[in-house]
Amino acid sequence: MHYLLSHRTSYSYASTVDSAEHIAHLRARPFAGQKVTSIGITTDPQPALAIQHVDHFGNLIDIYRLDKPHTRFDIEVRAEVEVHFPDPPPAAETPRWEDVRAALIGGGFPAPIEASEFVYESPLVPFDATLREYGAKSFTPGRPILEAASDLKKRIRNDFEYHPGSTDISTPLAEVFSGKAGVCQDFAHVMIAACRTHGIAAGYVSGYIRTVHSKEEAALRGADASHAWVAVWCGDKAGWVHLDPTNDLIAKEDHVAVAWGRDFSDVSPLRGVILGGGKHSYGVAVTLVPTG
Repeated sequence: MHYLLSHRTSYSYASTVDSAEHIAHLRARPFAGQKVTSIGITTDPQPALAIQHVDHFGNLIDIYRLDKPHTRFDIEVRAEVEVHFPDPPPAAETPRWEDVRAALIGGGFPAPIEASEFVYESPLVPFDATLREYGAKSFTPGRPILEAASDLKKRIRNDFEYHPGSTDISTPLAEVFSGKAGVCQDFAHVMIAACRTHGIAAGYVSGYIRTVHSKEEAALRGADASHAWVAVWCGDKAGWVHLDPTNDLIAKEDHVAVAWGRDFSDVSPLRGVILGGGKHSYGVAVTLVPTG
């Protein structure tokens, strides 16, 4: 599937911002199953300094320094992306989740190392006994890992209400779980916690899901905004499988990945420090339109 992507973020400040620095995770990254054919980012005002960098997880980031007074900041990314995530093997043919867990522990020498770092707690995904109990209903003894993880994503889709505005990034994960409501980043964090408390590597993926334009197409939760889902390590043969608990989908052609890390704090689309500004408001507009 070929997509045209537009993501525009606008900040308006109550008073003048004298200077600012911003870090953006907005450049879709190429990898097996995703090809970025063109991409560009524009800002208003123009930055005094713009640097591109690759972070620890291999994500493409942009760093901007603004040194002129301003009361508004606009940043927009436009891209063309081709997507077809590789099909995972049949779930029943993936290894038992206990075997994957054992490999990730590895007696102190985990294999693979790059997956093992996604087994541990992270700033927004602390270990929680309640979430372990929730995950245990899917991670039953001897179950193939992809079957268990797919069951978990389905349960989250059924058990949680998609309710924009009911949470924000400061809402503790335990509160999200008890309220059984939130948005895609919350559902991703719940799934990650349920996996990691069972010793399974799970990463947070930020990106987009296609915008629906006709009544005949299925409505997808999280369209027209940044989206999030989970990459689960399913063993050497299957590798990372991208699972979307918000929509109960295996990512194939409906998703465009931008960045991944341990949780949202690693891949926030835009964050920074400003001098001045007072109160501010912001708006986000996203379209992901298939062209064929």
